[in-house]
Amino acid sequence: MTPNISEFSYGYAVTNEVVKLLGSSIAAAPLFPTLYAEGQAGGGYDVKIVGGIPIFLQFKLSHYMARTNCKEHDLMGGAYYRWHLHSLKRSDQHNLLLELESKGNLVAYTAPIFHECAELNAHYLNDAILDNSMAFKPSDIGEITDEESHYVVFNRRGPAYRCSDDPVSVKFSKLSGFLNGQVNMTATEPLDDEGVVRLGEEIIEAVEGAKVRRLKTQLRLKEIDTQELSRVIRARPSLETLSLISRTVLDSELLIVNPQWGKSR
Repeated sequence: MTPNISEFSYGYAVTNEVVKLLGSSIAAAPLFPTLYAEGQAGGGYDVKIVGGIPIFLQFKLSHYMARTNCKEHDLMGGAYYRWHLHSLKRSDQHNLLLELESKGNLVAYTAPIFHECAELNAHYLNDAILDNSMAFKPSDIGEITDEESHYVVFNRRGPAYRCSDDPVSVKFSKLSGFLNGQVNMTATEPLDDEGVVRLGEEIIEAVEGAKVRRLKTQLRLKEIDTQELSRVIRARPSLETLSLISRTVLDSELLIVNPQWGKSR
């Protein structure tokens, strides 16, 4: 069943809940326009934060597969959810995220365990979006070297699989647990101009690494001008610049969180 929510609505709900739970100990860029207007004490974002932990999230929507004739019905033991990876025919996204994660960054696809607008609203009002979302690290999905269409199937009780022909088991966790565990185990990075440039260079290195991975498939995709990216980052070293690059190059949202998460949840 096709999801009855938009990727923007889901991404907004995830980001807003993280902000609400962490208060002033989170920064994100760019800001969602509706969050600019909140102006609540201790809430919203602080893009002038001088330290934190970068997290790259790629929001996915979940298709609800309830019919008994669905391909993975028996494998999953009943109804399940499915989200799709971008095919290497048209996007380097998975390779980019793999490369970025391999450099020690926190990177995850996140998908909801719901698909209806009413469910989104209920979880949003009850601060339950993160507990009803799953996080999948690119490395747990594994490298993809063919041009086939791959997707991930999962349900609340597990397990999960990456599917095309033969299903491959995939690890995953609740998004709330992923953030709680990973953030508390990761050192805070300085995010002055030098720190921003360093993180930007890691994104550029990920782009170069993805090109190498692509050579295995001999695919021809639109090239990204890494020299131009480097010039932009060095000319305007800010979280806004990095977040714009994250969105346009990685198709991912960049959040900068402070490791006070565990104290707030």
